[in-house]
Amino acid sequence: MRWWAGAWTRGYALAAVAVLALSGCGASPPAAAPPSSGDGAQTVAAPTGIVPGSPPVKHDGGTLAWVPPGPVDPADPPQSQWYVLLQAKDCDGLAAAVDAGNATTPDGFALWSAATAACRAVYQGQVSGWTEAAAGLAALQQPGQDHCLDRAAYDLVAALVAFHSQNPAAAPSPEVGSGTACPLGLTGLDALDGQGPTATPSSGLAGGRFQLAGRFLDVVAVMVGGQRVAAEADPDQPGRWDIVIPPAAATGTVRITAEGSSGALPGSLTFTYLDDTATPPVSTAPEAPGTTTAVDGGAG
Repeated sequence: MRWWAGAWTRGYALAAVAVLALSGCGASPPAAAPPSSGDGAQTVAAPTGIVPGSPPVKHDGGTLAWVPPGPVDPADPPQSQWYVLLQAKDCDGLAAAVDAGNATTPDGFALWSAATAACRAVYQGQVSGWTEAAAGLAALQQPGQDHCLDRAAYDLVAALVAFHSQNPAAAPSPEVGSGTACPLGLTGLDALDGQGPTATPSSGLAGGRFQLAGRFLDVVAVMVGGQRVAAEADPDQPGRWDIVIPPAAATGTVRITAEGSSGALPGSLTFTYLDDTATPPVSTAPEAPGTTTAVDGGAG
C-alpha cells in the first residue's frame, strides 16, 4: 500500500484508513487501499521504479521511507535549504533554522515546523511531536509542483501522520528514500562574472571557465559540441560543478549536454562562440579641464 498525501481538512478523521496522494514533483493516481491483515498489520505492496519526480515516500512492509535527496540547488532560497537538514534527519538543526525565520512562502513556517515536529517524533521519541505535526498538517495545503522540496516535506509529514494514526503504538523506522524530490537537469551556465546563470551562454573563441546551473546528484562530464569535457565539483559550493569550455577555431554554436554517473542528464543548451578578435578602435583620452599645452617660443 502506498501512502499518498491528499487534501486535508480540519475535520479529518485520523482513525480512518488514510490513503495519501503522495507525490514528489509529479503525482500518480492513488491506488485502491488493500484490506488489512487479521493481526492488525497493514498488508502492503512495495512500489517499483521510483525515479525523479516519483513519490519520494513509500510504505513498504510497515516501514516508511524518509525524503530522498532534493537535490537542493545552492541558489534555492533559505527555506529550501532546510530540506538538507530534514534529509539528514538533523531534527535539532532543522528546529534552529526554522526558528530563525527566513521563510519564503506564506505557510513556510507552518510547514517546516510540522516537519520538525514529525522528525522529533520519529527520531527523538517526542510523543508531542505527533500531535504538533498533525495539527500543523491540518492547516496546510499540499504545495504545488513548482515547490518540489516543500512538496516532498509535506508529503513526508502526511505519510507519517497517517501511519501513526493507524499504528499509534508502533515506532516507525524510515528507510532511506530513493529517487529525488525534484527533477534533475541542466538549465544553464554561469560565466562567474557576477551576472548569474543563463540559458543562452556565450564566450569568445578562447572559451573559458563556467559553472553548471541546475539540479544534479553528480556530474562526471559535459559534452560540448561532441567533445567530452571533465566536470569538477566546486569545493566552495556543494551541488555545483565547474567546466572549462574549450576554444574554437571559428564563430558558431555548439550543443551542450551533461552526464551523471547514472547516464545522460535531462536538458541541453546552445553555446555560442563569438568573434572577439576584432581590434577595438583606439580612443584618445580628453584633455583635463584647465590644462594648457606649453609652446616653446624660443629665446627672446
